[in-house]
Amino acid sequence: MTSLAFDDHATSAPAIARALQLALSSWDQLLEWLPIGVFACDCDGNLIQYNQRAAELWGHAPPGGDGRYRYSGAYEAYRANGELLEPAEMPMAEMLATGRPIRDRELDIGRPDGSRLTVLANIDPLFGEDGKLVGGVSCFQDITARKLAEERLHERDQWYRAMLDALPAAIYTTDAEGRLTFFNQAAIGLSGRTPVLGHDAWSVGGKLFRPDGTPIAAEDCPMAIAIKTGQPVRGTEKIVERPDGTRVPILPYPTPLHDADGRLIGAVNMLVDITERKQAEEQKTLLLRELAHRVNNTFAVILAITQQSLRASTSSEAFAASFTGRLQALAQAHNLLLAKDWTGAELGDLAKGQLAPFCLDAAERCAIDGPKVKLLPTQVIALGVVLHELGTNAAKYGALSNSGGKVALNWTIEDGRILLTWTERDGPPVTPPSRKGLGSKLIERGLPTATIDWRFEPDGVVCIIDLTLDDRPPPRQPLSHP
Repeated sequence: MTSLAFDDHATSAPAIARALQLALSSWDQLLEWLPIGVFACDCDGNLIQYNQRAAELWGHAPPGGDGRYRYSGAYEAYRANGELLEPAEMPMAEMLATGRPIRDRELDIGRPDGSRLTVLANIDPLFGEDGKLVGGVSCFQDITARKLAEERLHERDQWYRAMLDALPAAIYTTDAEGRLTFFNQAAIGLSGRTPVLGHDAWSVGGKLFRPDGTPIAAEDCPMAIAIKTGQPVRGTEKIVERPDGTRVPILPYPTPLHDADGRLIGAVNMLVDITERKQAEEQKTLLLRELAHRVNNTFAVILAITQQSLRASTSSEAFAASFTGRLQALAQAHNLLLAKDWTGAELGDLAKGQLAPFCLDAAERCAIDGPKVKLLPTQVIALGVVLHELGTNAAKYGALSNSGGKVALNWTIEDGRILLTWTERDGPPVTPPSRKGLGSKLIERGLPTATIDWRFEPDGVVCIIDLTLDDRPPPRQPLSHP
């Protein structure tokens, strides 16, 4: 053995060597040096010898030759599941029965004060000169703190896994080679399959595509790029294809993971399902187009109202009155649609609203009757202004301009069409107009598939509007993704 000397203390080396030789020559002293508990039993399991550390761990010093302490000096012993061990079930008894060493056996020992410790025992057989088993020696150490730390670490790991499972976003982790090491329930739902840990690589899903539909190789997916470059990957929209063929647009967020020394140990990826966002974007586009169409239609109606009001007005006051009334009729139709989220409106509600200003003083002179039927928004706008025009003309020149005239609005439904009839009776003598009125123009512009028939009979004006209910846009298709 090479001796070491340090400056002026070189003369102490012989004294230390002699002290070590003296200590090693004494079995008892050697045992007391050890930081672990050590005890020996004979072949019958009787406790023969133990060191001070063993007594400290047991919580007492068992007397020698006491038959109560066989196979150990522990007051009580328990399995890891909490079951009490009988003396014959102790690890020392097992070793003496088989003659085979026992390695890293965990058990709990109870002490006289009621406390417990978790110990790790290693037991070896002792043989005599003739090769026969004469006993055994056990070395055991306190691992209570380590077990508590392991339990806390396990509890924390379980808590984090439970938290990740509860998240609505798909999350999974891989090792440095890209093999899956964890995935949450949301990952199963998004991918449409249950991944295989340690086997599947790079992704929890099946095929991956770019937004334009071109396929992406597994080694070129965002997770693979993050692991290869050691850098997070952000803002790359992708599409996952499930086993059933459905496709889900996603935003992946792969992030490399490093240990305390900076070495790459894997990566974590979060996949955000953006199906609803994509649908909302498509819905927004459709709504903007529909809004533009509605605005253009409204401007066309306003333009027709303006032109007709200018032609028919003899003064600025007359223009203001007619133009204002027609705009109010248009606004009333719009408000009716807004109350129904622009899905349409009942013809009866539209008629009552438009004709109410002309029947305030003579409600019994205005009869409105017909079955319940819902009109499309374009029909509501056009018919709303037409009904206002009919009411205005009747109040100025027709049946509502005297004290005895009456008007009736009724409609029927046959073969998917509405036949709406406006009838005036007992008014002033009727004079056919010399040119087409606003009502005819609005019907032609707003309802191109409808027809309007004006009859200027001696008893009063009759206006018949034939409107189809089947002239509707095709139903909106559900949103899909490539």
